[in-house]
Amino acid sequence: MAVQLTEQEREELRQRYNAERDKRIRSDGNEQYQEPSGRFSNLLDDPYVNPVNREAIHEDVTVLVVGAGFAGLVTGARLKQAGIADVRLIDKAGDVGGVWYWNRYPGAMCDTAAMIYLPLLEETGTVPSAKYVPAPE
Repeated sequence: MAVQLTEQEREELRQRYNAERDKRIRSDGNEQYQEPSGRFSNLLDDPYVNPVNREAIHEDVTVLVVGAGFAGLVTGARLKQAGIADVRLIDKAGDVGGVWYWNRYPGAMCDTAAMIYLPLLEETGTVPSAKYVPAPE
């Protein structure tokens, strides 16, 4: 059962939350981060693919989806289902998958039940192998 708060209690809680939040928000925003350089410049490289040296691709598309992780893949699939043929997904990574592209450490597993987390199970006829599936799945 939910706890009922008075308006005064809500306001006090909001003020406490804002005070804690404000301790962590920096005025310099994204400027606080430094670009890896020197001996750390290799942290910008994708360790899973070799760089592709080619000319830039120039094409007109109806929809361009930036990011080929969970949301980008589902968005692309739904757009195709809606009859939009010229959809392109682009990603900084060398392949699709978002966080699962990068998280390849031994034993990595999804911490959310697969039947909730994995997209398009019914449409693809996929049955997860376990409630909490290993990362490759």
